[in-house]
Amino acid sequence: MNAKGLNGKVDARSFHGWCRNQLVTYHQPLPTEQGADFFPAVVQRVIECVDRGHIPAAQYGAILIDEGHDFQPAWFKLVVQMVSPDSNRLLVLYDDAQSIFNRASHRGFSFKSVGVQAQGRTTILKINYRNTRQILELAALIAKDILDPKATDDDGVPLIRPVSCGREGPRPLLIKLPSLRDEASEVARRLAQAHQQGVAWQDMAVVYRTWSVGQVCVDALDRAKIPYQWQQQNKKSYSPTADMVTVLTMHASKGLEYPFVAIPGVGLLSAAEDDLEQEARLFYIAATRSTNQLVVTGSGDSLFMQRLFPDTASVPA
Repeated sequence: MNAKGLNGKVDARSFHGWCRNQLVTYHQPLPTEQGADFFPAVVQRVIECVDRGHIPAAQYGAILIDEGHDFQPAWFKLVVQMVSPDSNRLLVLYDDAQSIFNRASHRGFSFKSVGVQAQGRTTILKINYRNTRQILELAALIAKDILDPKATDDDGVPLIRPVSCGREGPRPLLIKLPSLRDEASEVARRLAQAHQQGVAWQDMAVVYRTWSVGQVCVDALDRAKIPYQWQQQNKKSYSPTADMVTVLTMHASKGLEYPFVAIPGVGLLSAAEDDLEQEARLFYIAATRSTNQLVVTGSGDSLFMQRLFPDTASVPA
């Protein structure tokens, strides 16, 4: 890799920045689109410039794609063009269970269709080392429909149920309450309790789905005088080393881990048929951010509540 490149690896977050740098480096005009349309337009502009020879292909001897499940097919095609045919070294890390972006574009996806020579060269890593057996079992309970193993040849994307490495831990706490406000207060109480038992604030996170849930939670943390940083509200000042509880969305939690994780508002996860798979994937990601302790709270009677609480549950001590 060189200064214009990907610093050894690229994921979905850094890919947009790399594309912008390519346009600037090779004196190509940036697109005029604004806001959320800007970066997709940047990627498309780079694809067109490579096709026309305005940006050179085969710039790198080797590329590592991290979290390839978040890549769109067109992105793979572009990256493949950037690998030198003399080396042909491309490593893709792909976990379909964590694929949450642009699911429609991944239907029928195969590596061959995007120019990746995968056949006979794939390795499936089944063992999960991050999570305790208890956390992995709960995550799989919600996401079992999307984690049912699917047969595929090694040119496609295998979907494998992860296997626990056998590390044991406390059972996740499943707490059913009358309202979201009650949930937020209970989460704050559990955080304070864990801190008294020796868990550092920075080792705890509250992972939520929507802004409204996040707002109710930070209000409860304020009332309990618990130090926190709300990643969605203050992205520029967010620091992973600050001794504060991190409050962040399920999307933003990808790739992170904390010894203690609370997931409030599961009763508010969308129950629309078209959204079920997406919501299950998001819950799976959120739950598996925890390396040791997991607290899940919910209210109402949605599909997710029915799966988590088949019988009426009370607040454990």
